[in-house]
Amino acid sequence: MYLWVNLMKMIKRDLVVAAALFLIPFVSIHADAGTGVEVEKISESALDELINAKNNHLMVTFMAAWCGPCIDELPTLNKLYKIYKDKGLNLIGISIDIEGPQAMQPIINKLQISFPIYWYGEPAVRKFSLFAIPMTFLVKEGRVVEKLPGRRSEKELKKKIREFLSQ
Repeated sequence: MYLWVNLMKMIKRDLVVAAALFLIPFVSIHADAGTGVEVEKISESALDELINAKNNHLMVTFMAAWCGPCIDELPTLNKLYKIYKDKGLNLIGISIDIEGPQAMQPIINKLQISFPIYWYGEPAVRKFSLFAIPMTFLVKEGRVVEKLPGRRSEKELKKKIREFLSQ
C-alpha cells in the first residue's frame, strides 16, 4: 500500500511537470502576441486621409525590419509618443518591408510599441521620395513641415516635437 501511494504521488508530480513543460511554449507565444499593436496593411487612400487630416500634428516614421537604426529608434519614439500624445501629437509608423506586415510584427511585439504601425511596402519609397530610413516626416494639415532622415537622439526628437506642436 505504501509503495502504491508513493508511486501515485510520483506519477502525479511527473504529470504536473510534463504538463507545465508542454504549456510553457504556448504561454510565451501568447504573451508576446498580446503586446504592442498589430501591424496592419494600409491603402494609399487611407494613408493619404491620415496625412491630410485637418487640425492634425502628425509624425510619420518610415522603417523596415532589416534596418538596425530604425529598430534602435523605436523605443525612443514609443516613449515620446506616450509623453506627447495627450498634448496633440499623433504618431504612426510605416513599414516599407517587401515581405509584408509580418516582417515588422515580431519587433513591434518585442518592443511593446503602442503607436499605430502600418505596412505600405516598397511603393512608399517612391510616393514619399524616401532617400534614407528611418525617415520621419512632421506633417501639419497635410503639409510636410520637416523631414528628418536617419536615426535621431531622444533629446533632438523631443526638441523637434515641442517646436512642431507649438506651430
